[in-house]
Amino acid sequence: MTVILEGSEMKSPEMLHAYVKHKLHFPGCYGNNLDALWDCLTTDVELPVTVKWMDFSIGEEFIGDYAQQASAIFLDAEKEVPGFQVEITAASSGQ
Repeated sequence: MTVILEGSEMKSPEMLHAYVKHKLHFPGCYGNNLDALWDCLTTDVELPVTVKWMDFSIGEEFIGDYAQQASAIFLDAEKEVPGFQVEITAASSGQ
């Protein structure tokens, strides 16, 4: 399975969590914070999966360091969870 995350949909930390929860089908009890993100990425995602985080730099413009922290969690989960892959691109060509 491939899941596309668009950086332009992440204009606040709250929007990031709501969007990721929806796209990755996190449970209703998802805590909407970085600790909960780690927990769900490492236990609740259907595998195998490739997460393609497109236009990362656009989301980063809106939420700054929070985007960096979230992306680090995705990359750490990739190291820990067999079958979980992440591809992060700064921006689409032409932007």
